[in-house]
Amino acid sequence: MRTLSFVSGVVLLALTSSMANAIPFMSSLDDHCVGCDLSSQTVGTYVDPTGTDLDGAEWIQDTSGWFVDNSNYRVWEEDLNQTGTDAVISSLFVSYDDDLIIRSKGVTLFNSSLYGISAPWTKVINVFDYVTAPFLIAGDGRLNFYVTNSENFATGVIWKGEAAAVPEPGTLALFGLGLAGLGLARRRKNA
Repeated sequence: MRTLSFVSGVVLLALTSSMANAIPFMSSLDDHCVGCDLSSQTVGTYVDPTGTDLDGAEWIQDTSGWFVDNSNYRVWEEDLNQTGTDAVISSLFVSYDDDLIIRSKGVTLFNSSLYGISAPWTKVINVFDYVTAPFLIAGDGRLNFYVTNSENFATGVIWKGEAAAVPEPGTLALFGLGLAGLGLARRRKNA
C-alpha cells in the first residue's frame, strides 16, 4: 500500500509540475518576418527594454515600410508556431510603432486602435491591462503581430511573455487517477 501511495504521489507531483511550467517567449530576429532587421533607429526613440518587463527582447523592424504611410507587416512568434500543443498566454508585454494587432488563427486578441494608447513606442504596455481574458493559442496555430506604420516614420514591434501548456485530456485523466489513488490509499490507511 505504501508503494501505491508513493507511486501515486510521484505521478501527481510530476503532472502538476509539468502543468505549471511557464514557457517564456520574446521577440528576436529568430522570429519569422520577411525583410525585417534590427536598427539603430531604436536608440533614443523607442523604449529601451533593458531592466523592464521587455528585458532580453529585441525590436523587430521592417525598414522597407519606413516613411511609407499605412504600410504594414506581420511577424509571428516562432516559439508559439504550430507546436502541436495548446498554450495559454499568461503574460504579454509589448511596445510598438504605430499600431498593433495581435491575432491567432484569424481571431483578433488585441487591437491597439481600440484603446487610444499614446506614444506606444516610448513605454512598456501590459496587454492584460486592456484585455479581459488570457489568450489560448491552438497547437496548430501561431501568435501573429501585425504592425502598421501610420505616422510616416520608422516602425517596429517588441514583445515578451509567458505561456503555459494546456494539458491534454489523457493527461488530465492520468492526473485524476493519481488523485483517486491517493484518496483510496488514504482511506484504506484510516480504515
